[in-house]
Amino acid sequence: MKKTFLLMTLMLFALMGRAQSVSVFITDNDRYTNVRNSPNGKVVARIDNNLGSGMLELEKPVNGWWRIEDDSWEIAEEAKEVTLRGSRTGYWIHYSVVGFGTRNYGGQKLTLRATPSVKGRAVYSFTKELILHPLEVKGEWIKVKTNDGHIGWIHEEWICDNPLTNCC
Repeated sequence: MKKTFLLMTLMLFALMGRAQSVSVFITDNDRYTNVRNSPNGKVVARIDNNLGSGMLELEKPVNGWWRIEDDSWEIAEEAKEVTLRGSRTGYWIHYSVVGFGTRNYGGQKLTLRATPSVKGRAVYSFTKELILHPLEVKGEWIKVKTNDGHIGWIHEEWICDNPLTNCC
């Protein structure tokens, strides 16, 4: 009985402590996207946006900065990986230069909510497909910012992290 309780407690802590991540693509309009060694730190790499649409897995947001989960990213058009080098403290990118599209391809009405719940107060609704920028993750909900400044939570089922397909 004690072993079962201990095992269940450890599993619960593992789930609670699990880093939540989000998959994104680069939305930066500049030729290069800066990658830093810490939030707002020194630029240690630059992603050449002329190479194609890079898809990244991000984790551990800190004041608008996301840690790149792996030291490489996939360039979708060429199906190849590019590896980052030059930092011993990880790689960080600002939320404003990454994002994902919405999956309301049929003009469905999507709603950003004040809290990460279907019961959360609606703060913004839209029917056209948008690019959203991630701010935070809680379970299956992602706090996002629209290009025109609206902030709210959206369920992950409504996002598409691939810049070349519609995720259907």
